Amino acid sequence: MQLNRVILGTYNHMPEGSAEADFERRYQSCWRPYLSVLYRFPEVSSLLHYSGTVLKWLELRHPEFLMLLEEMVLRKQIELLGGAFFSPLLPLLPASDRLGQIELLTTYIRKAFGKRPMGGWLHEYVWEPGFASLLQACGFEYTFLPASRFVKSGAACSERGKPVITEDQGKTIAVFPVDDLGEGPLASMPFESAYEILRAKSPDAALHTILMDSALTVEMWRASGLESPDVMFERSFAWFQRNLLETETTTPQKFFRSMRRFELAYFPSGSSKWGFSPRSLIARGDASRCLYAKMQYVHLLAGQVRGDKSRKKSAHEELWKGQCGEAYWESPEGGILRPELRAAAYSSLLEAEKTTRLRGSFAAGLIQTDIDFDGEREVLYQGTDINCYIHLMGASVFELDSFRSHRNFVDSLPDGQGNSRRSFMDRFFRTGSFREELCDFSGHWYSLHESDKPAQMAVFGSDGAIRTGGRKATLSLRKTYLFRKNGLSVDYELLNLNSEDVSFRFASELNLVPSNTAGFGLILLRDRERLPVDIVHGPEQEPCEGFRIEVPKAKENIEFRSDGVFFLQHEPIFGKPFLPEPFAAGASPDSGVSAGPEQVYQGSRFLCGWDIDLPADGVRRVSLTLEFGT
Repeated sequence: MQLNRVILGTYNHMPEGSAEADFERRYQSCWRPYLSVLYRFPEVSSLLHYSGTVLKWLELRHPEFLMLLEEMVLRKQIELLGGAFFSPLLPLLPASDRLGQIELLTTYIRKAFGKRPMGGWLHEYVWEPGFASLLQACGFEYTFLPASRFVKSGAACSERGKPVITEDQGKTIAVFPVDDLGEGPLASMPFESAYEILRAKSPDAALHTILMDSALTVEMWRASGLESPDVMFERSFAWFQRNLLETETTTPQKFFRSMRRFELAYFPSGSSKWGFSPRSLIARGDASRCLYAKMQYVHLLAGQVRGDKSRKKSAHEELWKGQCGEAYWESPEGGILRPELRAAAYSSLLEAEKTTRLRGSFAAGLIQTDIDFDGEREVLYQGTDINCYIHLMGASVFELDSFRSHRNFVDSLPDGQGNSRRSFMDRFFRTGSFREELCDFSGHWYSLHESDKPAQMAVFGSDGAIRTGGRKATLSLRKTYLFRKNGLSVDYELLNLNSEDVSFRFASELNLVPSNTAGFGLILLRDRERLPVDIVHGPEQEPCEGFRIEVPKAKENIEFRSDGVFFLQHEPIFGKPFLPEPFAAGASPDSGVSAGPEQVYQGSRFLCGWDIDLPADGVRRVSLTLEFGT
């Protein structure tokens, strides 16, 4: 009787920036049940992958888990896979960062468990043909892709479940076909049920590889109707133990060593989950593109560090932490729509950037470069305490960094769909209101003018027409950014180019993310008074001379002031809900899983408006100053 072979396993990851409570929930509901139950079935083998983020958390919070893992590795019951430490989307990374992240996790596994991994895991099953040479260069002998990808490769032996060889520039790597319990007709089935279906479909298959994202444990358990995930896994492993005479659970290394001949196959770029290349993510939304551009820019800065190996290593490790894949796309658990994940990515990238700057020799100033790959050069102010990136479209700010709090305060997603809006956007409304808009200069292209202080001042200009009183009126807007140590000021000069008077409300729109939640204080500054206001239901049309944003336990607050009275309107923006734990809605209170989705705070929109009456050929100047402070 032919002995059937099956590889069972899970892959385990949590994105950088996840809350401690989320890690603990995942541990109690997913990671611990699988390993602790598997330990009681030494005859059942398993394949496991843990990202570096998970391993570091386990080392700190649950070292007993790693001790159990080490014992099971030593008795050859489980095989650990390597991969990139922070689970990035590898196609988005420069070649040196791919190698660095993979070697970082390989080194960790080798030191912690005494064995170098032979297989490499690809986050989200993302593949590019060049990965064959990459993975071989990293010392891996095999990797894994969904079985559905084998059909596109034309590999005839995919029906039999065997791995194939793929090649890039003469470098080869074996690829195992995977049936994933998170996709297709096998979704959320227990291992034994999925295996019986696959065996009935392909009785002559030499191998079945059945893997699952451990986060699906909760959904699988709920579908089973059993008392707990522990009982569910116990039933699965007991089934395979009872059927040892017919079905052998094995590891990729054991099966790989037994093979003598492999079929050659080539796989197209992409991911089975999306159907398109991850590189296209940067064109799907402003937030992805801005974060990707920042990551690439910091990579260049880290590569320029010379003569200080320790500083260079620190910069690269922070850079790699900022490359965590979930922060760059809208994953099933929210991904880029989760402000804490975006904040964590920017925090690491800013720390890496700060590390590259040699104290005493760095000089603040302005540069021009096409940082966001749109063919136009942006204006970048790089200071000792802040960064400010200005786009010629609207002469608006698309990144405002503080090195003290390690935060990009313009990292907002007003529509909750990956499309960000900038700050210091110029808009015109009918006098006395923010409701009827006359013109939006934020879509205009501004020209950059020469200034008398090129290291700390950027001057922009644009002309446009507004429609007021049934006629068009042409205005010229000159906009000057002046930078200093702890902030900046924006001075506006409005010129009426018509022979008639014109009246309007000029507004500067600020899109900010003061914190990851709406739990901050908003205080109006008026006649030396400090007036707290409700951030959810106001203010609207409140006159003031400035306002202050105070975040509890934050390292700094933000204060805006004008040279005169203006009207302030604030609107908190909430995006679409997502489940903190996949498929957790309706989970029982004692399951350790969040009970359901909530609206996600994505930022705040502030409108600062000045009512202006301009005579023919008249000029009016207003200013808005931003300052970071305690």
